[in-house]
Amino acid sequence: YKMETGDIMPTHADTFAKFRNIHSIPESEDIYRCIVFLEDWKNGHIFEIDRTQITRWQAGDYVLWKNSTPHMAANLGPEPRYTAQLTFVSQETLL
Repeated sequence: YKMETGDIMPTHADTFAKFRNIHSIPESEDIYRCIVFLEDWKNGHIFEIDRTQITRWQAGDYVLWKNSTPHMAANLGPEPRYTAQLTFVSQETLL
């Protein structure tokens, strides 16, 4: 995911509607999301999860959360911010 200078994703909680539909999952309770930072932190790059700001990450660092945890992201710096996003369900959901 490329976040350009000035891009802001306000605080929100994911519903996973499309993911749930594609995989026939009735509830988002067992769905997880992971953001992997693809580059070292740069000035102005911000990620916040459950009211805790995260900065100064290293390439390969990640943040994992379950279902509807509030989070936000912003790029207030001069360079693009790159992340990879993974969405998956717990093994118990698949049984």
